[in-house]
Amino acid sequence: MSAITIDMAINFTKELKILYVEDDMELQAQTKEFFEVLFKKTSVASDGKEALEMYKEESYDIVISDVKMPKMDGIELSTKIREIHPNQCIIIVSAYNDSNYLLKFINMNIRYFMQKPIEIDNMLETLYYTAKSIVNEKMVEEYRADLEQSNKELHTKNKELESLVRILDSKLVQIGQSKKVTIKKDDLEHAKLETADLNELKELEIDISGAAVLINLSKNITTSNIQVLGDLFLSYAKIIASYKIYEELSTSILSLGNTLNEAPQNFIDRVSDIATLLESFIYVLRIWRGKVESEEFQSAIEFHSSMINDLSTIIAIVSGTENDIESEMEFF
Repeated sequence: MSAITIDMAINFTKELKILYVEDDMELQAQTKEFFEVLFKKTSVASDGKEALEMYKEESYDIVISDVKMPKMDGIELSTKIREIHPNQCIIIVSAYNDSNYLLKFINMNIRYFMQKPIEIDNMLETLYYTAKSIVNEKMVEEYRADLEQSNKELHTKNKELESLVRILDSKLVQIGQSKKVTIKKDDLEHAKLETADLNELKELEIDISGAAVLINLSKNITTSNIQVLGDLFLSYAKIIASYKIYEELSTSILSLGNTLNEAPQNFIDRVSDIATLLESFIYVLRIWRGKVESEEFQSAIEFHSSMINDLSTIIAIVSGTENDIESEMEFF
């Protein structure tokens, strides 16, 4: 007695489709009823010709065919199926112990056979191992497809990262070579941010970075996603607006927040043009806040020109007026 139970077989057959070809109508009806318990879909045909027409119209995971049938026998049917789908799983059922038939099927790489009269235990065992093999192959194919897709996405992200690194390198060189800004002593006295404000800026930077990454990675960006990012920039701008020395930077960040809120769809339409520049700005914004926190105010102020440039460019792209500021993007 086979150790394979119906429940064990169903674990592998439940998502599969089967085409059963049998010219004995009584046997066909009985076996079909049994197959319908096991398989997601069971189709039946009474001869090879009918089966081939059905096979051309729909794909099946398993084809079970008798050998001797009118119009087209199992050998011819299997040959034609192999021409369409060389790897199709075929199970041959035969009442004939004929080595000539067996050799032909073996030459077609048909690995599964059932002898008539079919015993339930024998059928369950054959279907179990056949279905298990098919399901495992499908899982491997799905894994391979997922891996290939992941590799493609990783390759794309690496290219984007390389581009971002080049931009950041250029920006840092640009900042390093920029003309030193002279800050009045009175202004420096008002450059220090309150601890509560600094902590709030840090929290906002985390949220801004998270929102930007989500937008960059998502394939289904919504206008509400962009408006959330816009609100975060508005909150950031309002904190530093109370410090006069950062007024110009605050105004630019405020303009970005308003632009994102007012034209979120424009951002979505141009996200591929904006994403890297936005990442660059967020990166520099965190450096700027670090400088302020460390009370390196002179260094912090020297970032303003580059940051405001980035903001103007992003706003122009979203607004569709980037041609007016081409000169601001020469470092790209």
